[in-house]
Amino acid sequence: MNVEGKGKEQRGCTMQYLPRSSRYRRKRKRVNIKKLGTIITLAVFLILIFACVRYFSLFKALKGSSVPVIWRPDAGERIQFLLAGRLNNQITSCTLLSVPAAQDSPVYILRIPPSSLLNNTTEANDSFAAVYGEHGIEAAIKGLDALLADKLPVDHYVVYDVQGIAEIVSSLEKVKVTLPEGFQVRHENTDFIFAPGENLISPDNLIPFIASDSDFGDKAFWAEKSLLVEAFNQLFTLNHISYFVGNMGSISDSYETDLSPRQLARFRDSVQALTWEDRSYLILPGRWLVSGEQRFWSPDQQLIELNLSQIADNFPGYDKSLLVVDIFNGNGISGFAASTAAKLRDRNFNVGRVDNAETSEYTRIYYQEEYQLAAMEIALFLEVEAVLIQDRYFDSDNPVAVILGLDLAGR
Repeated sequence: MNVEGKGKEQRGCTMQYLPRSSRYRRKRKRVNIKKLGTIITLAVFLILIFACVRYFSLFKALKGSSVPVIWRPDAGERIQFLLAGRLNNQITSCTLLSVPAAQDSPVYILRIPPSSLLNNTTEANDSFAAVYGEHGIEAAIKGLDALLADKLPVDHYVVYDVQGIAEIVSSLEKVKVTLPEGFQVRHENTDFIFAPGENLISPDNLIPFIASDSDFGDKAFWAEKSLLVEAFNQLFTLNHISYFVGNMGSISDSYETDLSPRQLARFRDSVQALTWEDRSYLILPGRWLVSGEQRFWSPDQQLIELNLSQIADNFPGYDKSLLVVDIFNGNGISGFAASTAAKLRDRNFNVGRVDNAETSEYTRIYYQEEYQLAAMEIALFLEVEAVLIQDRYFDSDNPVAVILGLDLAGR
């Protein structure tokens, strides 16, 4: 064998040896630009569709409805909303709305004077307004829940800024609100008169319109409700997305709330859906106390318990201004009917006829169906377990008649 020749032949061949790592390296695939562009276009398209759906869904939720409905809780439950107004960080109005699940049950409107004492003292820092000013809304709500024995706990709250509402109104050409009844209020030594029907509200008369709660009346709440709905609608106008985004700042500045914009709009619908005829209006029971130069609203715990029972049992309230009570003396004590009538007048009851009746062993209170709460209140004032009778007393033409019995003798 010619080894030498073979070696020469091998040396004449051109052989290339690659490093091990290079031999096993995968070839890079070329990026398909057309396919990547399609994916990006599809992703952008889906994002736009999602944004449009979200926007129109938000538009539908916030724009309001021509037939607004009340925010109802689940069956067998109640939901409570606290609505309060503040001016210069001072609470000027406060209302608790208690909404039942049943459509045919009334929504209770419990008006709470801002100066209501949350504890059994006359200290300034114990009032609802003072607790809010010093510790904030959560502490004020905690005190209110305790005052109401945790039977109507606040689920959601909305504290609106009166000045913020005034700025919204000033940006509008006109704001018209319709009142079922007129009212007059004095603010900074000036009398403001708001007539029944349509009223034009401007920044000049807005603060006395909604920030003056001196009489704690039903009319004051209705004025507040009407104007707030208009302000809500203005804030939630979605002419285009930039307008809504710009208004987010106004919403944040004008409202202190635990509700999202959608929930706030739902609350707006609930407030708007309340009607003058279909509601039960109550004022936190109590009386004025004067301590130095300060005045406080001292809640009456017994009557509060009565109101809580009323709400829990869903029996209707009544308009005290329309109620007339007749008093009949059936215990033979001279002047007893007249003194009882005076006590009821001190409690803001309208007293009609004061007369004598045949002797009665027990105190009886006759009432028409819609005045059951009034009969219960009068029995509580008299501190007697009166016999309540849903009927008309034969010698009375008024909704409630009280026959004072022997069980009141000696009191």
